[in-house]
Amino acid sequence: MELRRTGDTLNPIVKAIAGLTAILVLASCASVSVEKGTEQSTSRMPQKVYVALFDVSHGAFKVDREGKELADFKQNLQLMLRTGMTTDLSRRLISAVPANRQSGVHPENAWLIRGEFTKVNQGSRLLRGAIGFGAGGTKVETKVYVYDLNQSDTVPFLTFATTGGSGAEPGAITAIATDPLTIAIEVVAGGAGGIAHGLTEDTARTSREITAELSDYMYRSGWISKDKWIAPKMLDK
Repeated sequence: MELRRTGDTLNPIVKAIAGLTAILVLASCASVSVEKGTEQSTSRMPQKVYVALFDVSHGAFKVDREGKELADFKQNLQLMLRTGMTTDLSRRLISAVPANRQSGVHPENAWLIRGEFTKVNQGSRLLRGAIGFGAGGTKVETKVYVYDLNQSDTVPFLTFATTGGSGAEPGAITAIATDPLTIAIEVVAGGAGGIAHGLTEDTARTSREITAELSDYMYRSGWISKDKWIAPKMLDK
């Protein structure tokens, strides 16, 4: 088949192929990775995992909110991540529940996950919502601390970080959430007072990478079979 140009206009088939290729390349840019921290051996496979709200008091938040709106934004982000983690861990690896103030008071065969948001960049909601595919990209970074409640709820045996964002995530006009985990996160946020779709996607990816890192630790400890092992996406250096 001959590909023709009329002036500077490409054949419609060529334009369609080029557009699809660009979309696929850009979509692949949205990801979250794990950066290894410290690790110690612990005694046994837990029966369940508690997930605490991640701290937001020391993070760098680049968002277009102040005062009460900013406080609500941070609280919604905490709830979104905890929901994502308990949902994904329970679905793919091990029973997980939200932590309460009593978690860890009595020794038990369970792990506790705490953490903190170190950086949250909302990007441009206008650009991302109207255009998408690279405009107004988001960024979420966290530090994660895992405790074996058989041993201590103050000294973690495993630490790591996550980093990534939706730098090329489709906007509101070009895409809607269809991933069950993302939908669960958006439902608990209840719209989250305008929290960007890109940040809900980042939260889902962060949750998956935390699950993967715990899976990797369990697999290397000989507690789970290879078919339950989930390889974390490691940060390229």
